[in-house]
Amino acid sequence: MRKNVCVIGAGPSGLVAVKELLDEDHTVTCFEHGSEIGGVFRAEVAPDEAGAYDSTMLTISNYMMTFSSFPPPEKQERRFWSSAEYRQYLLDFAERFGLGPSVRTRTDVLSITKNEDGGYTVEVAPVDDPKARTAHQFDSVVISTGTHRVPNYIDLPGQEDFTGEIVHSAHYRNAARFRGKRVLCVGIGETAADVVNEIAQTAEACTLSVRRYQPVLERYPGGGPHTNDAYTSHLLHSIPLAAATTVMRFGMKRIKTRGKTGAARAVAEWNSKNKYFFNHFLTKNEAFIHRVVDGRLTVNAAGIERLGKDYVLFKDGRREKIDTVMLNTGYVEDFSILKDADITDVRTLYKHMIHPDLGTGVVFIGWARPAAGGVPACSEMQSRYFALLCSGKKSLPDRVRLQGLIERQAAYENEVFHGNPDLRTLVHYNHFMIDFSRVIGCSPWRPSVFLNPRLAYKLWCGSQMPHVYRLSGPHSDPRTARKTVMNVPTAFKPPQAVLTMAVSLVSRGLIALGLMKADPTY
Repeated sequence: MRKNVCVIGAGPSGLVAVKELLDEDHTVTCFEHGSEIGGVFRAEVAPDEAGAYDSTMLTISNYMMTFSSFPPPEKQERRFWSSAEYRQYLLDFAERFGLGPSVRTRTDVLSITKNEDGGYTVEVAPVDDPKARTAHQFDSVVISTGTHRVPNYIDLPGQEDFTGEIVHSAHYRNAARFRGKRVLCVGIGETAADVVNEIAQTAEACTLSVRRYQPVLERYPGGGPHTNDAYTSHLLHSIPLAAATTVMRFGMKRIKTRGKTGAARAVAEWNSKNKYFFNHFLTKNEAFIHRVVDGRLTVNAAGIERLGKDYVLFKDGRREKIDTVMLNTGYVEDFSILKDADITDVRTLYKHMIHPDLGTGVVFIGWARPAAGGVPACSEMQSRYFALLCSGKKSLPDRVRLQGLIERQAAYENEVFHGNPDLRTLVHYNHFMIDFSRVIGCSPWRPSVFLNPRLAYKLWCGSQMPHVYRLSGPHSDPRTARKTVMNVPTAFKPPQAVLTMAVSLVSRGLIALGLMKADPTY
């Protein structure tokens, strides 16, 4: 079965969707607003568009940000790429798989309309000539415009009286404009960790306002050699959340007094103020903590009472003089381009991608953001599944079962991530990837794996890189996948693995006895 498919957006998620569809011999046309591929990582981003800032370093390592079909150069160490390095990776990925002819840059998609006889009409126009509209017919449409597109400008009490400047981190490029300023930064996340860090080093004064102490992971935990995503293993995943939370609390309490560096102790102090570490999105970047340690950044978690003409008043009565507000308040989801379904919450979609009323007609790829792990890996699994659905090699569950799966997985995400109730794209990386591997048929856990004990150890104790899902299944590349998996060092050494497994087994025993809370069902 061969289909004519439209993909909207040529960022990482759109590119992997194009690649997987071409693998299944479908015809693909990708419309991209920018002048080149890459999404927020492309080189030419206008000042009023969301894009990478000058010093961007990814918060996911190279082995977790790359696609399983195209790993980093052989034997490259696990490290964090710059945005320029990742942009080059995406360009190389597109060249390697011949994606260029499928992409039409400088093209805006204006509307998507379902036809009476099936299929969809997609109306587009050149960015440079908006009136030159044309309509194209497709069997299916993939929306991959991304979650980092429409900045979330929140309303602060009293902002109408504030005479200073209010900006959003979506448009941040560097800290030069904040030199000599007194800046209030609102909110903290992975991008914000860098933005706040840079502003605090440049501004005359910098205050960070947060509603909660969002959990923070060091890029290299404990100052060790392994990136934080090296611990996204099946082994660690086997520990129930209740036990993992207890262990984390104990560890933070210990590091607060015995940490090797001031920054490590400060991270532990920060994390100890949040009892539910694993029930939030994890900020995998501790950059701003260094400014807390050296006194250049002040943190207030009381909440903002109101803004005045040139000051901010916090709910604890503290008042700070400011002239600039930096909003690190994330993005809002905009699905207005689609007229045939009312979508406001991606958790009403199967796997954050398929609406029961739309089926495979219109799907969303790129709206699964793992608490730990990379968006590209999740988007690749979504793309592989969708391509197989289009080919008729896989089929959706019937309507009743599909709705049941959506509700069950949404209930899991609502309960597990109760710390960030408004972050609807959030998924549990391990559950998401493992469950998708079963649906697609690319799970690495096959009897033949146990004939290679070293590989089995790597799969169990090593990070759950997307490359493990190319060992078998549709379009597998076992030779390259095995080489990639075996070449990446494992964070868990045998003694640590034994101890972690013991914690897992004991905690599961306590759950069986009713003495510890079990995880919700995914």
